[in-house]
Amino acid sequence: MALRSQLSIAAALGTVLQIPSAPLSAQTAPVRTFSKPAAEYAEPFSSVRGVRELADGRVVVTDPRDKVVQLVDLKSGRATTLGREGSGPNEYQMPSGAFALPGDSTLIADPLNSRFFVLGPSGALAGTWSPAAAPGGGGDRPATQSVPARPPAGGGGPVVMTMGGGGPMMMLQTRATDAQGRIYTTGSAIAMTPEGPKAADSLPLLRLARTTGAADTLAWLQVPKGNTNVSGSGGNVNLRIGGGPFAANDGWAVLADGRVAVVRYADYHVEVFPASGRGAPARGAPVRFTPVRVAEAEKQAWRDARARNGAVAIAITRTDGPGGVTQRSSAAPPSAQEPTDWPTVMPPFDASRVFATPTGQLWVGRYQSASDKAPRYDVFDATGRHTGQVVFPADTRVVGFGKGAVYTVRIDEDDLQYLQRWTL
Repeated sequence: MALRSQLSIAAALGTVLQIPSAPLSAQTAPVRTFSKPAAEYAEPFSSVRGVRELADGRVVVTDPRDKVVQLVDLKSGRATTLGREGSGPNEYQMPSGAFALPGDSTLIADPLNSRFFVLGPSGALAGTWSPAAAPGGGGDRPATQSVPARPPAGGGGPVVMTMGGGGPMMMLQTRATDAQGRIYTTGSAIAMTPEGPKAADSLPLLRLARTTGAADTLAWLQVPKGNTNVSGSGGNVNLRIGGGPFAANDGWAVLADGRVAVVRYADYHVEVFPASGRGAPARGAPVRFTPVRVAEAEKQAWRDARARNGAVAIAITRTDGPGGVTQRSSAAPPSAQEPTDWPTVMPPFDASRVFATPTGQLWVGRYQSASDKAPRYDVFDATGRHTGQVVFPADTRVVGFGKGAVYTVRIDEDDLQYLQRWTL
């Protein structure tokens, strides 16, 4: 069977809409407003995806649109390009998220090569690594993970989810690593059933050990209806994942000590799961909010954000033959994703803008009306308790954290992005 799909990178890479939510109803928690960054790098990027602060304060920055990995020194104002475009040992085709590994090393997702690009201490080139090559990873064949835990109520029973064996879907869905170098990602949005692939209504949140390839299921995430569409039959099945406006789905991040925080959209609360992966989560109280109606101004702001972010897509071809399943990925023009039915109101938060800080806080980006230009983030402590909000200048978005610092990009009138460091 040939299985072909296109993934919107604007959605899968967590494109941030500059239209985040109305202030909390009866909000009493303190609000901190950031007004001036401590530093800004003078050279622009096209689309910053990954930001990872090294021990010496320099910053690894990835840009999948420019296809570049740079080591930026904000003190000197200089940058060094690391590696180059390609498929060789120290090369990449679409550098995405950047994650810390033990020993001040860095793991960079590379969806088009279906592997990770690796940096050693201080940004030294260290080759590549693929989960498919790990024990139990299935070699070059996409791995399938049997998930034993039961998803949330309404999600049905255990299912078999395709993880992709280090394929582009796993690269895009990887969100974090921990102090042991384990990788945190989600299962595929496609459930393999006796009738063939179908859209899943919940996803397992997985922790993958790089040394063994073993995966643990830590929690289940609800998937918004219509987020995944499966069409076609026989040997030609088409998949389309993500890309809808104002999607209501659970967000998540990994805290510094290995605990996993899940932000539930249904009643907007935070659950913090133990680092051991066993036991009940700590559950924060629901946060009150006033839903923002989706009017024409919000629709146009969504369209403008998609246009300025220049979406691209990945075409995935999977073939089931005598030698097993093979998979190839390539860049492809995105399909139009203007919805036929817009949601009436926005959910409280944008699941692509959930961050964990080194000190154990959780920052959750709010959806806002088109007239509210200043990005707003709710702040929670490591027990899930809502403790306040932070607000940044217009045309600014958070991209990562460091020691006593938060990193953002400022987007100018030409849609160029400038890396900024703010003192916490």
